Amino acid sequence: MKLFRTLLALGMLVLAAGCATEETLIEPPSESTLGEQTYEASPALNQNLSQQDTASRVTISDTLTFSDALSKALLENPRLQSYGWQVRVKEAERIQASLLPNPTLNSEMENFGGTGPFEGYDAREVTVKLGQKILLGADRLKRKRLAGATKELAGWDYEAQRLDVLTGVTKAYISALEAQRQWQQQKELVDVAQNLYNSISAQVKAGKVSKLAQTKAQVELSRAKIDLENARNQWASARSSLAAYWGSDQPQFKQLKGQLSMPSVIPEYAKVQTYIQRNPDVARWAAELQQRESALDLEQAKGIPDLTVSGGYKRAEDVGASAAIVGISIPLPFFDRNQGNIKAAKYELSRVKTQREAAVSQTYKDLQTAYNKLDAATHEVNQLQEQVLPGAKTAFEAAQIGYRQGKFDYLEVLDAQRTLFSTRTRYIQALAEYNRAVAEVERLIGTPLSEISEN
Repeated sequence: MKLFRTLLALGMLVLAAGCATEETLIEPPSESTLGEQTYEASPALNQNLSQQDTASRVTISDTLTFSDALSKALLENPRLQSYGWQVRVKEAERIQASLLPNPTLNSEMENFGGTGPFEGYDAREVTVKLGQKILLGADRLKRKRLAGATKELAGWDYEAQRLDVLTGVTKAYISALEAQRQWQQQKELVDVAQNLYNSISAQVKAGKVSKLAQTKAQVELSRAKIDLENARNQWASARSSLAAYWGSDQPQFKQLKGQLSMPSVIPEYAKVQTYIQRNPDVARWAAELQQRESALDLEQAKGIPDLTVSGGYKRAEDVGASAAIVGISIPLPFFDRNQGNIKAAKYELSRVKTQREAAVSQTYKDLQTAYNKLDAATHEVNQLQEQVLPGAKTAFEAAQIGYRQGKFDYLEVLDAQRTLFSTRTRYIQALAEYNRAVAEVERLIGTPLSEISEN
């Protein structure tokens, strides 16, 4: 039994040494560092993943800035956080794929507790074997490569979701700025309508105009107040939509800081489309193809049978002797050579190639549409600012002066007023459309337009 204990201790030592070697090769990271180095292609991803663990939550005051809205969404958006955990899941799976197969320890005792010569324990035979699977097809290396490609793909999916969140917050902030400005303008319109009503009421008392003019002014004032309430509700809805990006159902801020950006010279489309490869929805397909190729390599490797070597000792008590045992076993691939899975992996690789072509084609189509919308919005804003707005303002001022001098009647003043404020409303809408179009184009190329303009 001394030999048995010696071999058993040796087997446990080999097992422990194997585990220690693997742990030294790939040390599982701690919870606080897992994921910080999981996506080399995007430093922003590493920063955001670590911020989710260490950064404090962004405090929202009564006045919300654009940078605070972006930071709040990046740190607390529930959907983005789920993608961050997915990256960590794939990193843990890569660690698992790197591990060696565990050795097996087998022990058996026979020829005891029977009848005749096998009665009792005098004729027993004890066998102890230690086995280790040898991966002939380099399965472990290819599993690790596949897991690494899957982790990189998860990183690209995180990056795409991060840009979706940033773009969504940008558009929501623009819409909220638009609603806030429309609400403010509607309050100005109510003040103008109120002043005009007061002026007409005074003239009615003086007998200079008919009571009908006062009635029309009252109707216009009431309509302006109704529109003011609608604008207030739209402003409240825009605030709620913005706050929803960081999971809040009750917006804590009361107003937004900032103004809608004015149009600048946009680069030509031929130059813009050259940046489309920076779009993570396009860039991810390189990782997707690598993952499918790695999966095919792994399935082909599985078609090569792995052998198992074993060694141990056998003790025969009836003759009082011991002997060493060695063995080797290998499956015979007569029927199952993993041919079905290999063919499926090839088909999957072909499917991904066609999906990539379709995705790239759709992205170019979306970019063309977004760029056309940006170009149209730029033209509209410039026309409204340079020609329409100044003319509407001049006409309204002239109508007011002419009305006080008795040259125009109330209807002409009212018409000029409606023209001016409807033009202002359209200008704000066009300016917001321009800013949203910029955000959409930048999302599709993964690059700020200002960087393209500077080059």
